[in-house]
Amino acid sequence: MRVTILTNGPGELWGWVRPVASELRERGHSISLWLLPCPFSSSHEREAASLLGVDKLQGPSSTSVTWQEAAHEKTDRIIQMGGDISFGLRMSKFSKAPLTVYSYRHRKEIKGVKLLTAFQEQVNFPSVTAIGDLVKDSLETASTVSDVVRWNWKKDPASPRILFLPGSRPQIRSAVMNWLCELRDNIKTLIPNARIRSLFPQFMPEIEIKQWKKAGLNPVRASAALAMRNADFAVTQPGTNNFEMMHCGLAGVVIAPEKFLDYMPVAGLAGFVAGLPVVGRIIRRKALLRTVEKWNGYISLPNRTFNKNILPEMWGNVTPVMVAEKIKSELDDDEHMTAIHDELLSFSGESGAAERLCDIATGTGGAV
Repeated sequence: MRVTILTNGPGELWGWVRPVASELRERGHSISLWLLPCPFSSSHEREAASLLGVDKLQGPSSTSVTWQEAAHEKTDRIIQMGGDISFGLRMSKFSKAPLTVYSYRHRKEIKGVKLLTAFQEQVNFPSVTAIGDLVKDSLETASTVSDVVRWNWKKDPASPRILFLPGSRPQIRSAVMNWLCELRDNIKTLIPNARIRSLFPQFMPEIEIKQWKKAGLNPVRASAALAMRNADFAVTQPGTNNFEMMHCGLAGVVIAPEKFLDYMPVAGLAGFVAGLPVVGRIIRRKALLRTVEKWNGYISLPNRTFNKNILPEMWGNVTPVMVAEKIKSELDDDEHMTAIHDELLSFSGESGAAERLCDIATGTGGAV
């Protein structure tokens, strides 16, 4: 059976597509992977996708080119995980192949389309089915021996292991490097024995690794599961890695400093206007405030999903000094740290979402 997967950003590709592609390969299906246009792109999607062992890799191309080519795909089943659903609907219309869509939040019900999500709390229409979080399945990918040797970060109560998660977008990583250097220095002042590393995925370019190494931010390429299960605390931004932390039981603080508001991606026509001087910052600020208000003041994915203050958050006028002080106060409270660890894992749910998605999408219960 030929199965076409549509996806867009780095989180969806690595956290959702990877376990599904692996499951489809095990079942003997042929996989066509399309990378859709995305304002949240890391620019490394194609390199990452090339590691997934698919039979055909398409894109990323412009919106107009992708729209035209979507009408000519020959396939038996379509699975969309991220991106504008109009591409999946167009491909389904012309190929006559059924469409299954996985998303953390569905905006509307669509007749004839199977709508799937991760958690029961994300079910917002009767036609949406919760099947578990694909990110949890992605974390089950076995770490290589070299990864384990390279990581080798032993636990020491007197020397906490703090993980910086700079994100997947080069622009943001470049912008936050000096800020994280300040944060590192402030952490070292408050917690002299702290050990700090910066986590990057396997497809991160060597030139960028060298830049972070030169800055003294100790970059390491490793699987998220290995890194997060062998760390004590993390500093990150809103994104898919919030759920990775949840599934690994890793406490941390999710930050969104106003200083980097200009780098916040905005989709659609608003994204074009947001790129203009002066007015762009106003639009981004309003977009941020509107999003925060919609999610009851939360910015991290676990907090939004379960409408509860699980992971500590800091956004707005946030400085490295403030974050360092927050990290120290969290690490000094052993009872609170244990409570966060246990609560995160209690929301994690069962693995097997990729298997359940493939069962539904292909209409089969196993191998071809």
